[in-house]
Amino acid sequence: MKTNTIVILPLLLIGLLIQIYSCRENIIEPENRKGTVNQPVLLSEVNSYIFFINAKNISVNISNPARFTANTSKLVVKIIDYNSGYVTVRILDKQNEERFSYFGNNDELFFSNPFTGWVPGSVSIRMVDFSGYLRVELKRTF
Repeated sequence: MKTNTIVILPLLLIGLLIQIYSCRENIIEPENRKGTVNQPVLLSEVNSYIFFINAKNISVNISNPARFTANTSKLVVKIIDYNSGYVTVRILDKQNEERFSYFGNNDELFFSNPFTGWVPGSVSIRMVDFSGYLRVELKRTF
């Protein structure tokens, strides 16, 4: 019994040490601003729209349908680590009429605007020579 313990204990110890030291410490977390550059991420569900990008000197027009059924919602825009250019965010209703427009050309830690009485139909985002981290959220409110 003693010889089995002498053999098994060092093997377990070696296995544990390999597990501890083989873990990566520099894994990029989701939505980390140090992640991939100029590759936008869109998460769109019913009554929820989330767009984010870590941009570097990007010029692009993006328009996506907003899958909303509710007539109460809130827009949140964040611009972090702003470096250059500008961004505009437009919210259009189901009849394709512009209901709201946002312009950003500096850090915006938390811009929020509620909407009531109409259903968002689409979100248009325009970036011109924009560098920084942009996050746009449109969510249903109750």
